Amino acid sequence: MLNKKYMNRNDLFCKIRYAVSINRRFIVVMRRSTPILLIVAAFFTSGAFASSDNGRQLFESRCDKCHPLERALIKSKTLEEWKKTTLRMSNYSGGVIPVKEAEEIAVFLAGREPMKTAAVEKEDTEKTPDEALFNFNKVRLEQFIKPEVCAECHPAIFRQWKGSMHSKAFADPLWRAATKLFFKEVTTDDQIMEMKACVKCHTPLGFRSGSITSPAEDYDRLAELPAQGIFCNWCHNISEVKHLGDAGYEVKPGGGEDEPSTMLGPLKDADSPYHPTKYSELHTKSDFCGLCHNVSHAGNHIPIEQTYNEWKNSPYNTGNPKTTVHCQDCHMRQRPWVPATGKTQRPDNPGKVCEMGPVREHVWTHYFVGGNAIITKVLGSAIHAEMAVERLQNAADLEIIKESSYTKNELSHIRVKVINSGAGHYLPTGLTEVRQMWLAVNITDAKGKTLLRSGDLDVKGDIDPNAVIYHTKLGNEKGAVLNVALADRILYDHRIPPKGYLIESYAFHIPGDAVSPLNVEVTLKYRSASQELAKTLLGDNAPQVPVIEMAGVTEKIPIKKERSQEGMK
Repeated sequence: MLNKKYMNRNDLFCKIRYAVSINRRFIVVMRRSTPILLIVAAFFTSGAFASSDNGRQLFESRCDKCHPLERALIKSKTLEEWKKTTLRMSNYSGGVIPVKEAEEIAVFLAGREPMKTAAVEKEDTEKTPDEALFNFNKVRLEQFIKPEVCAECHPAIFRQWKGSMHSKAFADPLWRAATKLFFKEVTTDDQIMEMKACVKCHTPLGFRSGSITSPAEDYDRLAELPAQGIFCNWCHNISEVKHLGDAGYEVKPGGGEDEPSTMLGPLKDADSPYHPTKYSELHTKSDFCGLCHNVSHAGNHIPIEQTYNEWKNSPYNTGNPKTTVHCQDCHMRQRPWVPATGKTQRPDNPGKVCEMGPVREHVWTHYFVGGNAIITKVLGSAIHAEMAVERLQNAADLEIIKESSYTKNELSHIRVKVINSGAGHYLPTGLTEVRQMWLAVNITDAKGKTLLRSGDLDVKGDIDPNAVIYHTKLGNEKGAVLNVALADRILYDHRIPPKGYLIESYAFHIPGDAVSPLNVEVTLKYRSASQELAKTLLGDNAPQVPVIEMAGVTEKIPIKKERSQEGMK
C-alpha cells in the first residue's frame, strides 16, 4: 500500500521523495521480485526526471523576463530556500508565474549542480589590505540591485536620484581629476590613506567589494553598478552604525535581484511583493546623513568636512523630536520651485512611493543637489542645476548698517550683516577650501562715480584678493595647501553658522565733488570651485563655473556737505 502521509500531500517534492523511499523498500523487502521492482522504480524515476525537465523548461521560459538566467544558475540553495525565492518571484510577476510552476522551478534549481564562477568561489571573509585597514565587512557586486530595477516600481524617485549628486559622486569629473592629481603628490602612509578614503566614500560598493581601492587605479574600468556612486540598494541596506562620520556603518546586502535584501526606510507600513521591507528610525534622522557628511582626515583626523556636526550644534537641533529640523526635512522635501530651506516653507510632497502603492501625505524626495549647479548641469540634468540655484537663493539674507551721516571730504563706513537664514549648517559647508562664497560691494555717487568696489572677478575669473570670502584654508608646516591629503591643520575658517551672522566693515572716502545720494549695492555670491581650479583639473576645455547670486540688497544714502560749510551757514 502507498504511504498515506505522502498521498495526502499535493507536493511535487514529496512525491519524488516518496518514489525514492519506495525504491529503497522494494530493494530490501522484495529481492525475489526484481522485475516488479525495476518496473516500479522506472515509473517513479521517470516521473521525477519528467518533473525536473518540466521545471527546467519553465525556468528557461519564465525566469529570463526579469534577469539573466545565469544569476540563478550560479547559486547554491536548499529546496526550501529556492521555494521562498521562486514564490517571491511568483508574487512579483503578477500571475505570470503561477505558484505551482514556481514550485516546479524550485525543484529543478535545487536538483542541479550550480555553475562555478570566480565570484562564487571567492570566500566571503576574504579581505583586501584596504578593507582590513578600514575594518569593514566585505561585500560582492552581485549582492546588490541596480537602480534601474528599482525604477520599475519607483520611477519618480529614480528620476530624482538619477540627476542627483549622490548618483554623480563617482562620475563627477572635478572630483576624479582632483583625486588623480592629489594622489600623485602624496608620500606618507597617512596621506595615502586619506586619498583611499576619498574612493571609499564616493563609490562605497566599489571600495568595499575590493573592485577599486585608490585613485591610482583606472576609474573607467569600474563596473557599472559601483560607478553609480551612492545608489538605492546601498543606502536602504545600511543596517548598523559603528560611528558617525567617515562612512562608519555596515550594510546588510541580499542575493541580488533574485533574492533581494530587506529594504530599510522611513515607512512603518511599507509592503512589497518583490523585496522584504522594514522600518528604520535611523533613516529618518540626521544621524543617517552624518554617517558620510562628517569627514576627518583618515590619517591625522583633522576635521575636513563637518556638515553633520554643524547641524548638531545648531538651533535646528533642539533636542525635542517635535521641534528638531533634521537634514531630511530640508533636503528631502525640496523639489522644483520648492526650495524647502530654513527660511522657506517645507510643505509635504503628496504622492506614491511605489506605483502600486497607496497615495501618501508625504513622499521623501531624492534630488540631493545641495548647492552644486555645475556638475549637475555638466552631467546632463538642467532641472537639478536649477534646483541648486533655488536652494542657494533661499539660504541667506543681507542688511546694510549705516552710520548716522555721510559727509564730503571725510572717511565714511558702511557695515554689511550677512545672515545664514536658511541653511541648517555653516555657509558654505562641505569641502569649503574649494567652494567660494563672497561679498561684492559697489558704492557710487549719483553720477556713477565709483567710491568703493570690492569682490569683482578679473579677466581670468579670479576673485578680487581684497574681497571678503567665506571659506576655510587647510595647511601644514609649509603653509596653505589645496590637497586635503597633505593638510594637518586648519589655518583659517571664516564662515557663517546656522541662524547666525557676521558683520563686515568697509571704509571709503567721499570726495568733495560727489553728487548725492550714494548708491550702495551689496551681493552675496557663490560658486562650487574657482575657475582657475577647474582649468587646472580639466584643462582648457573646462566648463565655465557658474557664479550664483545668493542674496542682494541696495540702498540710497544722502550725502552732507563738508562740516566747515555746514558751520558757515
